[in-house]
Amino acid sequence: MPSHAGHKVNVMRIQLKIQRRPALIRRSLLTAILVVVPLPASLAVAATTHYVAPHGSDTNPGTEEAPFKTVQEGINHAGAGDTVYIKAGTYDLSEFSRTIDRPLSLIGEDKKSTVLTNGSTLSFSQSLTVRNITFRNYGRTVLKPLAEEGERLDGVFIEHCIFENLSSAINTGKDPKGVITNVRISDCEFRNMEGAGVAAIAFVYGLMSNVQITDNTFQNLKSTRKGCSAIVVGSNATRATTKDTVISGNEMDTIAGPTTEVDGAGPEVHGILAYGTNLKIVKNTVKNLNAARDHEAIYMKAINSTIAENVVHNCGSGGGGADISSKGGELSDGNVITGNRITGDQPGRGMLINGGTVIKDNYIKKTNGFNGIDVYAYGKPVTISGNYIETKTGSAIRLDGGKDAVISDNAAICYEGTTIKVRNSTGTQSGQNTERKGYQ
Repeated sequence: MPSHAGHKVNVMRIQLKIQRRPALIRRSLLTAILVVVPLPASLAVAATTHYVAPHGSDTNPGTEEAPFKTVQEGINHAGAGDTVYIKAGTYDLSEFSRTIDRPLSLIGEDKKSTVLTNGSTLSFSQSLTVRNITFRNYGRTVLKPLAEEGERLDGVFIEHCIFENLSSAINTGKDPKGVITNVRISDCEFRNMEGAGVAAIAFVYGLMSNVQITDNTFQNLKSTRKGCSAIVVGSNATRATTKDTVISGNEMDTIAGPTTEVDGAGPEVHGILAYGTNLKIVKNTVKNLNAARDHEAIYMKAINSTIAENVVHNCGSGGGGADISSKGGELSDGNVITGNRITGDQPGRGMLINGGTVIKDNYIKKTNGFNGIDVYAYGKPVTISGNYIETKTGSAIRLDGGKDAVISDNAAICYEGTTIKVRNSTGTQSGQNTERKGYQ
């Protein structure tokens, strides 16, 4: 260890010299010294990595050579900014539940062979990074972000993880009232999730911004009583305070829920459900979502937002839903729905759109469908152009409440209904559409 005695002698000499100067000069020199003289490097605090391994012991110091045995002990010892590194193995957390109030990282050695099982909720109010871990057989939500009113949770980073045999993976619940920002959930697998209600990822409450959910896979999600959703961001209550969300590159296959109300709970099922401003829902794939009222592959209530280049196959909805819905009544405005592909034999609408929207270059082929593109404009400007629509009943394109809408360059095919139907609208411009009725 280097001695700091020399530092002390120099400081004493400087202080004696300063005392002989006028007061104003003394203050200036002292300020300069306080700014220039560095804190000795030996006093800096470094983050620590705490190791956990199946062969370890909780009486160990938690070093790589002498690791802890349980994840619980690693978390208990970790300070702000520390990392808990979990070696490959299966760890039974035995209903372990904890609220973390400091920034922390939980890193597994390998996402397939580092397994945490039988745990309970890990809540956190400060930045959390989780990587390379499988969470299995949890009875409650695995990870719960918290931000009380006036507080700020900045940084939720969950990457390369597997969540299986549980009903809720990452869920804010109804508690947060503060700010939740800078969220990244990527390259994770959510599979074989079942329960009374299922939500793989749900950032529902709080003042949310800069949320990115990308390149994840969701397979075999099933609820038995309440709703079932792969991704939820925002809510009706937080729509005005949720902004800058990106949901991209996710793949979803087989999402199912009740087809009728059960104990007063509605049967809503969604691949993606998102609210707010400046949302980008792009290049996702949703397949095999069971058909019923309010079952929707993609549902958005937003302004100045985009649904683009998504693939929806073999999904169905009745009642007030569609495979792709952009709702919100007259509050929906400035949205773009483009380049999406909807196919399959399930019944229901292809698209249900509210408010001011550009709907262009989409491909919709629902051979048992009802209404391909169904628009309630609420007096807002709407453009429907360059789309291919093929459906069985209703109308290929239906516009209600439009003002100065443009319907052009579409291929509109309806086997047993009308091709293009416009009602309660003024100033509609329609031209260069290809229309066909019947099965030929």
